[in-house]
Amino acid sequence: MLSPYEGGRFRVTQKFTLGVHDGLDIVGESSKTLVALCDGTVLASRIVTDKSDLTWQWGNYVTVASADGARITYAHLSKRLVKAGDAVRAGDPVGVEGNTGYSFGAHCHLEVRGAANRPTAAINTPAFTGIPNAPGSYDAGEGEPDESALDALECRIAALEGARPVFRHFGALPDYARATIEAMYREGLFAGSGPDDLDLTRNIMRMLLILRWRGVL
Repeated sequence: MLSPYEGGRFRVTQKFTLGVHDGLDIVGESSKTLVALCDGTVLASRIVTDKSDLTWQWGNYVTVASADGARITYAHLSKRLVKAGDAVRAGDPVGVEGNTGYSFGAHCHLEVRGAANRPTAAINTPAFTGIPNAPGSYDAGEGEPDESALDALECRIAALEGARPVFRHFGALPDYARATIEAMYREGLFAGSGPDDLDLTRNIMRMLLILRWRGVL
């Protein structure tokens, strides 16, 4: 699970519902400082006050684009810590939780969209981050990989077929994962007829993406 906050602890106050509430509302518990979920480039860092533009509802917001085309927006910020065009690494501070725009209490609206600039059933905040889509408190630690999760992943992969498992087709790779999975395929982490010929459950695929984005794989 990726944490949007320094220190890793936060609370989900409103869940993601596609077309109704296209992100997660979250409140920092370990810190109010929000961090980049992955390496990327800041697409926008601004506030819109013209109410004919629905983006005004986000108040102060920052949007980071990942190399895979995902767009991660942090809305309702009290302070923006980056500017458009900045390169960020996973874990870099990008803003501070606030109550700007259409907001009724300090929090962050965290929204992940795909390259088409909209969330979908496959590309959305819970899918990208691994954060459960349910109100509650969560702790992702200090941003380091979970060793027990790594061990479980290694055991499962090894059990499939030795050092170079053959994965079978599970469906086309989602846009946000394609470039990363293709790169790992070219490096020989998988065997098969091509990067779409991988029987990765979505949970294992997300774990692989997180490990790559954090520089472990």
